[in-house]
Amino acid sequence: MNNRSETVGERIHRRRLELGVSLNDLARALGKNRTTVYRYENSRIEKLPSGVLEALAKALDTTPEALMGWNGPRQEPQIVIPVGATHPIPIIGSVRAGWDGLALEEPEGVDYADVGTPEDYFFLRVQGDSMAPEINAGDLALVHRQPTADSGDLVVVTVGGEMGTIKQFLRRGAAVILHPFNARYEDMVFSGEELERLSIAGRVVETKRKW
Repeated sequence: MNNRSETVGERIHRRRLELGVSLNDLARALGKNRTTVYRYENSRIEKLPSGVLEALAKALDTTPEALMGWNGPRQEPQIVIPVGATHPIPIIGSVRAGWDGLALEEPEGVDYADVGTPEDYFFLRVQGDSMAPEINAGDLALVHRQPTADSGDLVVVTVGGEMGTIKQFLRRGAAVILHPFNARYEDMVFSGEELERLSIAGRVVETKRKW
């Protein structure tokens, strides 16, 4: 791979995957929230302060020079994802929770991802702008099928059996909040019996933009 063609965010993202570090783990190591680290990786923040760059390099067991793409010594990955070790993952247009559990609808082909158990994943074509500007309509979200999530995770969740939506999953005491990144949308708060309306289809592990 020619590192000179990569952005700083792409180098951060690639290095994290090389080490098998989750977005949440990296956020905890940096003392940042998940959204900030997501912006680092997606180049939403173009200029990183030297302190942040050094902290990233330390957390990712590399050097600031390597993350910036400058020439110089670089440590080799501890865990390397083999080139070409990708698997076809189905792309679907919507998710619904029905009587038979998770229903994937409107299949539109496949895309590829480096995952160990491809049968546990699907790509969801993002609709709407509730997660903009981080995630936009038309983007592909790689989703790991799972019925639970940790606070701070991005999830695909259905409410009352309606079409699934991507939101940040937050716990506040006995309540659950579905948080949109777009400030034009309000949080959805669920507590008590309302929690029974929620069904988590999976956790978003990464997104990719399609032009």
